[in-house]
Amino acid sequence: MNEPRWWRMRWHWVEPQAGETTAALDEEARLGANHQQRQIASLRLTLVWLSLLATVTVMYLAKALLVPVLLAVFLALSLNPLVASLSRRWLPRALIAFLVMFAGTAVVALVAVAVVEPARHWIERAPEAARLLTPRMRAVTQQIEAAGRATRSMMGTRNASPDAEPPVLIDIWGTVAAAPRLVVALFSVFLLIYFFLVYGEALLRRGVSLTSSQASRRNAVDIVRVMQHEISRYLFTTTAINTLVGIGATAIAFGAGIPDPLLWGVIALLLNFIPYFGPLCMTLLFAVLGLLSFAKLGPALTPAGLFASLVIVEGQFLTPLVLGRRLQINPLMILLWLMLLGWLWGAIGIVIAVPLLVALKIVAQRVEGWDWFARLVG
Repeated sequence: MNEPRWWRMRWHWVEPQAGETTAALDEEARLGANHQQRQIASLRLTLVWLSLLATVTVMYLAKALLVPVLLAVFLALSLNPLVASLSRRWLPRALIAFLVMFAGTAVVALVAVAVVEPARHWIERAPEAARLLTPRMRAVTQQIEAAGRATRSMMGTRNASPDAEPPVLIDIWGTVAAAPRLVVALFSVFLLIYFFLVYGEALLRRGVSLTSSQASRRNAVDIVRVMQHEISRYLFTTTAINTLVGIGATAIAFGAGIPDPLLWGVIALLLNFIPYFGPLCMTLLFAVLGLLSFAKLGPALTPAGLFASLVIVEGQFLTPLVLGRRLQINPLMILLWLMLLGWLWGAIGIVIAVPLLVALKIVAQRVEGWDWFARLVG
């Protein structure tokens, strides 16, 4: 039976339509999958930013708790190698921790007693020192005053009234009210250091035992051991290097004839814990001390130049040689991290910023999925 022509044309037309429909469905499925992947990536990025924002908020709101705990953890890690080595000689760990903390506190107290009187003398002498420096810095101050007057004239700011009450530089009652809180915070830090030294190892072992699998337990033990070793090594080495810088600053002040060289050595030791800003402030302080001690510009700037040379040698050669490249951190990341923690936690945040960043880098190097953070900061 002969089929009509229109019937044959119908089947000829249906077959390519089915193929085109399948291709269109495949293309639609591919586009849908790509769109879904983009949505997942966008959602993941949003969650990361929200997590960062929540972390910064918690760090700011909980600084009264986090700062003492972190400070105690880092100090305990720096003392832990000494306590561990002495406790292997059949001595109780609690007794060793107490003796080590007592010895460290005694050394700090002796240094504080030695420098507190010179520091009080220099604080009382500050107005006189400012009057002595004013004639020598007159050219610079005149330029600054001219720039200030030009700025005020451009902005239309009126001069301050001569009868206006001078601003209060130091809030005495606020300082007195904050003293008990400072004492409580210091006592809390001492207690935390002691208990971390005595019971920290047991707490870590119990925490590791809570992991589910043997592989996870081995990985956690490796992370904890490496972090303890590296952070302890970093803190101990940094303290030793800063002590050498303090001794060098004392020698520079003594050789230049600047009064109270021990005071300036202690200040240099403490300021050197703050990267970049600390050595810069100490160099400027040496320049001021030189201008107060010498009439000529050359001898006055010699102590500052010697200290700047010492810090350059320490930062460019000694510290990389001792610590190695493993714990080196990008200077830009250090500056950004210092600004962030200084804004969140104040001066103490600047002090613990670099050890905390080193600890985060060590953990990120050994946690799967976080190696990008270690590469970013290093």
